[in-house]
Amino acid sequence: MVAVTVICILFNVPRYLDDHVVTKPDGSLAVDRALLGNDATFQLVYAGVIYYIVTYALPVLILAVMTVAT
Repeated sequence: MVAVTVICILFNVPRYLDDHVVTKPDGSLAVDRALLGNDATFQLVYAGVIYYIVTYALPVLILAVMTVAT
């Protein structure tokens, strides 16, 4: 259980580094893309490939293996 929690936190760290809060000239706050969020390679690798593997392919694979194993 601890391993799953640690992996989830590590997997989501780039999401928190993707955006940052900035102050507009009128004093209001806005969310802006950080340097990491503007990087095309990051968007392709993390948001495009790794995200779908971890959220779709891996759970289906685990369910299939657990079903066959029982």
